Amino acid sequence: MFKKFIKYYLPAIIWAGIIFYLSSRPGLRYFSENSKEIFLRKGAHFAEFSVLAILLWRIFFVAHNIKKEKAYGIVLVLAIAYGFSDEWHQTFVFGRTGKIIDAVFDSASVVLMLELILAYVKKKITLKNILILFCSVLVLAGLEFKMIQDGYKTQNNTEVKKQNDTEIIETQKDAEENGTTQKIQNNIEEKIPDKILVKVPFTTQAPFSKWDEIHEEACEEASIVMLEYYFTGKKLTREIAESEIQALVAFQKKKVGDFKDTTAQQTADLFLDFYGEIEKGKKLKVVYDFDKVDLKKYLARGNPIIIPAAGRELGNPNFTAPGPFYHNLVLVGYDGDTIITNDPGTRKGERYKYNLDILYNAIHDFPGKPENIKQGRKAMIVVE
Repeated sequence: MFKKFIKYYLPAIIWAGIIFYLSSRPGLRYFSENSKEIFLRKGAHFAEFSVLAILLWRIFFVAHNIKKEKAYGIVLVLAIAYGFSDEWHQTFVFGRTGKIIDAVFDSASVVLMLELILAYVKKKITLKNILILFCSVLVLAGLEFKMIQDGYKTQNNTEVKKQNDTEIIETQKDAEENGTTQKIQNNIEEKIPDKILVKVPFTTQAPFSKWDEIHEEACEEASIVMLEYYFTGKKLTREIAESEIQALVAFQKKKVGDFKDTTAQQTADLFLDFYGEIEKGKKLKVVYDFDKVDLKKYLARGNPIIIPAAGRELGNPNFTAPGPFYHNLVLVGYDGDTIITNDPGTRKGERYKYNLDILYNAIHDFPGKPENIKQGRKAMIVVE
């Protein structure tokens, strides 16, 4: 019995433990391109659960001589149940999210591997086997293709735009007061480093993973909290972040009767109204109609940036599909053409990396209605 445990049970237990361990780790991003990242992650899912199916099959069919059809059913139920429980487990891990689509992908991987095993054991392939194999491959390929296409969709729409060193700076208040667009051009060339990282404390907009009506709309509040705790140097915990977000929401409800979807200028004003001045000689300012290079220029000055964006254009695979119409996040650095962010929309958002073109093209100020977000101007909240 002990030898059977060592030979058959222990490998399956160890492999299940490895899957559990990998799911327990905060999410790491290996590629700046969403399509490559998705391909890598789905490939890992396929490998994990295919191997698990093989190891479970060895226990029930080989070690216990259970009939192949019955062994097939037992392994299928156990492996799929573990897949769904693994996604549920990830909802409790900081920096991870559980997704039904991933559990479905895992289940299709198990079915595909079991069909191959069954065909090998029977030494023949029936029409039923062929149909199930075909459907499994179709599901796997379809899910993979869909997620990769989502990763490409914004990148494929990237505009080719000339970069120059002219900064176009305009505040919304000036525009409203004068009724015209005032462009202050600064032709002084700024030399910027190849990379920079501003250490800004991170919180999601749902610190305790409670994605209710308030927290679904709290990206602006979470971004403001991150800036405040960066400038004050105070420690930001989940408890503190939740308290600050709730206080900001209550403040807005009392002042204007609502807290949802603020423009960049309204977000900057909210920071000032609630927290007061940042530091002596520094203030938040909204910059409009800027170029991609300006993101780096402002980050190179050593301060984070808040940007409003069309959330679905970011192509973040960690957002609950299809993603938010309108979203706010904090830029904390860059490395070449990769922008580093603290994205409050996902627990994997700390130092989350976006391609510069994808991020830039997703930047839009709130135009009044979430569904019209692509009509919003380029805007960013900077520190001057």
